[in-house]
Amino acid sequence: MIAIFDEDGGGDVDFQEFVSGLSAFSSKGNKEEKLKFAFKVYDIDRDGFISNGELFIVLKMMVGSNLKDQQLQQIVDKTIMEADLDRDGKISFEEFTKMVENTDVSMSMTLDQF
Repeated sequence: MIAIFDEDGGGDVDFQEFVSGLSAFSSKGNKEEKLKFAFKVYDIDRDGFISNGELFIVLKMMVGSNLKDQQLQQIVDKTIMEADLDRDGKISFEEFTKMVENTDVSMSMTLDQF
């Protein structure tokens, strides 16, 4: 989780990085910021792409033991196949954006103000 907020790659999160990361969740955060944050969650090695392995790891953390690894791998393979428009075996930010464009990412990633 630290890597998602650690914008300069220094290995720790300073106050500015923390506030910047949280700003994506505010009602003032735009859809692009929210998509970039969501993409960072999946792009574990920060190479600008979501690989099959990265998608498996993140989804495994989300579903835990609710699915067998084989079932989860089938979901990952299908997702990559559908989202990977240039057929390079990984999902770019642009492909990720197209994949989630019909979902309401902005609303699901916005914290309600009290």
